Parts: sequence; structure tokens; C-alpha cells
Amino acid sequence: MGNDRMGVRSLFLHLRLNWHIMLMPIFLWGFFLSGGAIGYKFWLGLFVFHVLFYGGSTSFNSYYDQDEGPIGGLWNPPRPTRALLYFSLAIQAVGLILVAAFINTPLLVLSLIMFALSTAYSHPAVRLKAHPWASLLTVSVGQGVGGTLAGWLCGQDDWTTLWSVRAGLGVLVATLITTGFYPLTQIYQRAEDARRGDMTFAVRWGARCFPFAIGCLTAAAGAAGLLIGRYYSLWEGVAVGLALLGLAGLVYDWQRHFEEGQVRQNYVRMMRVGYVMGIGLLAYVTWHLVRAG
Repeated sequence: MGNDRMGVRSLFLHLRLNWHIMLMPIFLWGFFLSGGAIGYKFWLGLFVFHVLFYGGSTSFNSYYDQDEGPIGGLWNPPRPTRALLYFSLAIQAVGLILVAAFINTPLLVLSLIMFALSTAYSHPAVRLKAHPWASLLTVSVGQGVGGTLAGWLCGQDDWTTLWSVRAGLGVLVATLITTGFYPLTQIYQRAEDARRGDMTFAVRWGARCFPFAIGCLTAAAGAAGLLIGRYYSLWEGVAVGLALLGLAGLVYDWQRHFEEGQVRQNYVRMMRVGYVMGIGLLAYVTWHLVRAG
């Protein structure tokens, strides 16, 4: 890989902070459902997960992928060198120290599990990314389940509070959304993944990822409607359920116009659907948090 140097700007770009806007609502969703009060643990947890952990794990993945084409959040990624590998590990280590020192032990345990999963996802010694169902399960657990639980544990120090119907339904909703959307984040890079030997879910299933995503989002709409309707209000439950069905409609429209070789078009579609999903959930959760605060 030649010269190991990378400029600060290139390292920062590989954090892909714009990409993690799509993941932020999952953390906020967990915090909102926990009933926690906004304080330093909330802000620190938000920073640690969405800058240090997620940014570090995507940087780690970029180093081992060595992508030449577009990746989530970056149309033209800078060439990764070993500097990116060291940077990714360093910022994740800082995140673990901050969680251990200033938040709580349950969140530290969760963070270590998520670190192990994200490392196994990318590292060639295990490379879960190279297997369709293993990669899907890793992302579903790491981002859907893990992201929700991280938000919850920043609101509640007691891990036993996770044994509740509210927490269980909240995790289910986030996991269904993550599971459905994940293959779409790879649909435009199937050729590059296949050349590298990574049999991702998108490489294996191709255009069948679209009905899979629609099914997951439809199930999430039902679970979210039930959760919000039961614990908050009926009209909110209906509104959230319909919003997720609308998101499924956007995926269906993408499916109707999908062309395998149109990398740029599919990348733009994926980012658009992701931002609509992320910003919609972000707006709803933020509205609740502001009212509660």
C-alpha cells in the first residue's frame, strides 16, 4: 500500500460523519424509550458512538476493503493506508476509556461486544462481511440492537430495565429497519464487492434485496405503531406506522426504476432513502425529547 501517510482531511473524511446521521436516530430512539433525562451522559454517549465508535469502525472497514469506488457517505473516498488503520483503533480505544470512566459499566460491556462484532465484520481473519447471512446478522445486531441499547443505557444505568416490553419492542423496530436497509447500502457496489471476493447479502441476492427491505419496513411499521400507540398516543402510533410504510413506498419506487449498471443513480437513491429515514425518525424523537426537557 506504499506510503502510509494520510492527511488529516482524508482521515476525517473516512469517519463518514454524514453517513452516521442515518444511525443517530437509532441511538436517540433507545434514549427516548428509556425515559432518561438529557445530561452529560447523553451528550457524551452520542459523541462516543457516532464519532469515535461508528467513525472508527467504518474507517477500520475502509482500510481492509480498499474500495476504489463509492462507499456509504463518500462518492470518491481517499485511498486508505495503514495510518487509517491506526487512527481507527486509536479513536475507538479513546471511546472505550470515556465510556468506562464517565458513563457506566453496562454500556462498556455493550461497547466491547460491538467493537468485537465490527472488527470481525471487516478483518480478513474472520471477515463476516464476506458471507451474506453472517454480514446481515452482524449489522442487525451491531447497529439495530446495539445502537438502541446504547441509547437506552445512556438514559438508564440499570441494565435490568432492558427486560421490559417497551425495550423489546423498541429493539425490534430498530432491528427491522436496520436489517431491511443494510442490503440497499451495498446494492450499488455489488461488482466491486464481488471482485474482492465478498459474497455480501447484496451480491448474493441482487434485486431481491428490494422486496426483502420492503417486508422488513412493513413489519417495522406494525411494531412501531403498536409500541407508540401503547405507550404514547394512538395518533402518534398511526403517524409513525404510516411514515414507515411511506418509506417502504420509496424503496418500491426505487425497485421499479432499478438498473444494475447505474452506479451513480443507485448511490444517490440509497443516500436519499437513508436521509429521509434518518431525518424523519430524528425529527420525531427530537420533538419528544424537547417536550420532555
